Amino acid sequence: MEMIRNRRNRESLYCTPEYWDSKTDIHQDHSVSMWPNNHLNHFYHTEVLDNIERYLPDVKNKFILDVGCGTGRLSRYFAGKEAKVLGFDFSTKSIDIAKKQSQRENPAYRVQSVFELTDEQAYDIIVAWGTVTIACQNKQELLQVLKRLYAALKKGGQILLMEPIHKGFLHRVLNMDIKEFCQIMEDAGFHIQEVRHLHCWPFRLGLAFWNWPQWLTAVGYYAGELILLLTRHRALGDYKSIFATK
Repeated sequence: MEMIRNRRNRESLYCTPEYWDSKTDIHQDHSVSMWPNNHLNHFYHTEVLDNIERYLPDVKNKFILDVGCGTGRLSRYFAGKEAKVLGFDFSTKSIDIAKKQSQRENPAYRVQSVFELTDEQAYDIIVAWGTVTIACQNKQELLQVLKRLYAALKKGGQILLMEPIHKGFLHRVLNMDIKEFCQIMEDAGFHIQEVRHLHCWPFRLGLAFWNWPQWLTAVGYYAGELILLLTRHRALGDYKSIFATK
């Protein structure tokens, strides 16, 4: 019942630090900032890393900003590839977990909202996974955030957004289709290089919210991936991967 109630109130709830702080009290591992089914989280995490490798194969000595880093999964990944990483999130408890799990100076972390980002020409690469569409409630806020991210990038820098961009039933906080989202990115100054579609949402709806056995989760996940591959149906992709440059 709580899950259904949260979903109904998602537009006013998901964009608050209190909601994400509360998840650290009842969930463990990836489910703190992902889905209750950690078997599915494992598959999605691996898929996201493969997508990152596609666009950012060599990050050694690059300065990377991990936007909405949560518990620091991607921050630690990039640090392991010899990048210098700063991760920030507005959830204090998530950052506490990230610091405990990292235990090194790199990655560095700070508690901050994306609306408070004031860094200018500081980063070679910016990455956001499921953050921008949670933080922004309308196109005005989206443009504001994208302009802040644009300003934070060095000239020639790269940005990789992996976001659940939807208009209608599947949207989280931001209710917008991919065409309008990309137009606003271009209005902010970005040059979009490629858009890809990740995670088959019909299977995600069936798998994400319950701790199904690993074998059943695997069957559902790979079935969804096969459907995305064979049909190339954009509407079936839950997350959109947008790679752009400054």
